[in-house]
Amino acid sequence: MSTISIWFVRTALVHFAIGASAGAWRLAATGGTLPTVPFALRPLHVEGMLLGWVCQLAFGVALWILPFANQVSSDRRLWTAWALLNGGILGVVGAQWGTVPGLWVAGRGAEFGAGLLVLWVLWPRVRGLPQRGSH
Repeated sequence: MSTISIWFVRTALVHFAIGASAGAWRLAATGGTLPTVPFALRPLHVEGMLLGWVCQLAFGVALWILPFANQVSSDRRLWTAWALLNGGILGVVGAQWGTVPGLWVAGRGAEFGAGLLVLWVLWPRVRGLPQRGSH
């Protein structure tokens, strides 16, 4: 597994732990088992699980499975995508907790940019199987 794949998958696991914990706390607080917290846990849960866990894990596994002719971890586009995705998640969550104008839009833009960069790298790697001679 390439270094960039490892970073995507491990970061996805961190987001899973944080997102699942936020969701569990929110559920327990709704039931009265745990006290509520002074900030909204929903943004942390949703962003952590959907983009942090699912999307990032898909990127990491795709980079691992699809064939690459050269060293994929040396591609700066993928490291930029990793930084944009995680920065975007932090930006969107932070925007919903604070009052920084434009942070939500910047966060979503960073997440979208990360997706485009990964798409740019992976698109040429997706090929059909070679056609066999007809009999």
